[in-house]
This record gives sequence, structure tokens and C-alpha cells, in this order.
Amino acid sequence: MARRSQVRGATAGLWPRRGVGSSPGASGVGERIHAGARDDAAVARARRWWGQQVTSIYDGTSTSALLTGLMWTAIYDAAPQAEYTGIAMEYGTQPVMDVLQALRADQWLALHPEAPPELAAQIKAQVLAAFYTDTDAWKGQIISQARQALFEAVDGLSASADDRWTA
Repeated sequence: MARRSQVRGATAGLWPRRGVGSSPGASGVGERIHAGARDDAAVARARRWWGQQVTSIYDGTSTSALLTGLMWTAIYDAAPQAEYTGIAMEYGTQPVMDVLQALRADQWLALHPEAPPELAAQIKAQVLAAFYTDTDAWKGQIISQARQALFEAVDGLSASADDRWTA
């Protein structure tokens, strides 16, 4: 994580983030979600960098809910002068109802520490499976899409820098 002193003079910044389990898409397929403030220019820039498939919690195109308390909001305080562009990539694991059921079971377990050890182990395995698919194919998809997004981010930052220097 960058320190405030390291980003104070930044003119541009990006925040690629990875998450799993909340995307209702196919297992291993990442939804690219604009991770930034309600800013049409930033969403447009994210779509230039990462493609038109970038969704937004603000315009209803994302399967994610409108959330608060997200880490990327710190960039606006740390480097208010920077042109920030970010995405979160949410990867599918299991059908959304299975993920929700695993979360419910985990909450139940937290409220019932006296649960039999076998049941506790079963619930913990259910939660792990909801957020992590332990197959080479799934892991390969995650790595491939993350690498692609990082290369696209570098290209986007380079193009933004070129635009600033030639303007």
C-alpha cells in the first residue's frame, strides 16, 4: 500500500482490485466494475482502458450493490490532484444463492460456537468453496484476466501521460 507521502505529487493513479464470489457470472469470469467516485469522466476513462464491459454501481450496469467504506476512497484524500482510474474485478465462483447460503451458515456458526466440530468444519469448507474454486482451470482464468487487466492499466496510464504531455 502506498503511503500518502508517496502519492502526494501524483498526477494519475489506478487501483485494480480483485474479489471473488460476488459475481453471478460464470465461474472464473471476472466482472470489471468501475471502482471510483460517481464521475462520468472516470467511468469513460475506465471503459477506454479496460473495455466497454466495465460496469458501474452508479448507472445500474454492475451486478454489485452500491457499497460504502471502500478502500479506494482513500486515494481522493491522499492525492486529490490525481486523475484516478480504478476497477474491481469480481470473479464468479458459485451461483449467487449458494454464496449467500454459505454466508448465512457462517453467520449461524459465529452465533453458535457450541456447534459440533464436524458441522463447523463443513460450514467452513462451504464458505471456502463459495469464494475459492480449487481447480487449475479456475485459477488460470483468474490469473489470465488479472494479467490482462494490469497490462491494459499500464497502456491506459501511458496513453493518459502522453495526452497530458502533448496537450
